[in-house]
Amino acid sequence: MLAPTHSVFGIFVTLIILALFGVSVSLHWTIIVVAIFGAILPDIDHPKSTIGKTFKFISIPLERKYGHRTITHSIIGWLIASTCFSLIIIPLSFVPAINDVFPKFLMHRWVAAFSISYFSHLLLDMMNKRGSQLLWPDPGRDVIPGNEKFRVRSGSKVELVIFFILLILMIFSFPLSKYGMVSSLRWLLATPESVIQEFKTLKNHTFVEFEGINSQSRESVNGIAEILDVISKRLLILYNGNIYTLSDAYSSDITSIKVRVKHSNKPIQLTYKKFNKASYSELIKQIPIGVLVSGKVDLPKDIVLNIDSNNAKFCTYKTIEQKGNELILSYAQLADIKKISFDPSYDLLQRQDMAEINFLFYKSQKIKDQLQENNLSGDGLTDLGRDLLLTDTEKELLATQKKELENDLHTINLKIEEIQQRIKARQFIFSGEVRIRE
Repeated sequence: MLAPTHSVFGIFVTLIILALFGVSVSLHWTIIVVAIFGAILPDIDHPKSTIGKTFKFISIPLERKYGHRTITHSIIGWLIASTCFSLIIIPLSFVPAINDVFPKFLMHRWVAAFSISYFSHLLLDMMNKRGSQLLWPDPGRDVIPGNEKFRVRSGSKVELVIFFILLILMIFSFPLSKYGMVSSLRWLLATPESVIQEFKTLKNHTFVEFEGINSQSRESVNGIAEILDVISKRLLILYNGNIYTLSDAYSSDITSIKVRVKHSNKPIQLTYKKFNKASYSELIKQIPIGVLVSGKVDLPKDIVLNIDSNNAKFCTYKTIEQKGNELILSYAQLADIKKISFDPSYDLLQRQDMAEINFLFYKSQKIKDQLQENNLSGDGLTDLGRDLLLTDTEKELLATQKKELENDLHTINLKIEEIQQRIKARQFIFSGEVRIRE
């Protein structure tokens, strides 16, 4: 076989095998170059071959001593070549200056690519009329298939047809190598389950191209959306600025017909923000535009909020919910958070508290004025005069009245303190932690 045929076959086999074993970063120009080099290297024993012409000082002595398709086309030659290549590349992968250009893991891929593509040359030459001495130094020729008329002659029209077939297969192997065999299979399946499995393995922003039906309006809907999460076997997607659920179940906002993953290289950035007794305005200031916020926020006591989040037509997923004294945020947007307002009942409670505390202050002051004006002991008499002029019954009555007023004042003060604590607890301040997704 000629060098172009060996090259495309070597690239195809290399990429497919690496994809089958789940090796990432296989579709890289350096791996293609190494695969081509490994695929044509066995013909270095032939001075008229592409590589033999380049390294005549090696090819001429090899051909004279061993002949064509002998040692370099054998398992022994494959092991020697792979070992020598490894001994060159592996030490280089630990050189910092080289690692700045080519990462260590990529250089290790080169070793695999070289070995696979080299062996692919041996397999392809076994389909040639002459075959190869795969088990050299055994002089026997190894061929596939056994019948010579089904084997290919180098440079023939049949080889040209094989070249174009292999070229097409090589092109089809590019996406398999880029995304992996499993990811490519999931892409072909185009089901929510396959997308969910793919999404679980990814760390970057991931999108989905989908076609489906709106579960409520029964209208067709399609487009590209970002996958945010997986909830109860349903995809949570951001589509046209709103959040929907997508799956093949009728209970989802969008019932899918076909869904396919679209990868991106943009990493997901998460920022955590804690706040303690922050005001509403302070909370808003900490949230940039265009982000999604998740987390729990402690609310003031007895507060009831009006929440109008994710209110697009046919959206069932709630990005903001109140559960007791907690505000639950789940991929909420700043615009939704700004829409939060007091329920009128909360405002009524505040006004009732203020009215009650004002009334108690009035009563307290009235009692204080009564004690001060009457003084119950400030009747112009000295203690001696009072003892002489007032009877014991009158003294007792005055003491009782004073005690009752003081007790009433103490009770009112306690109630005032209680309401003040209640007002303080109902202040519109927040405590909690949120996760901001950019």
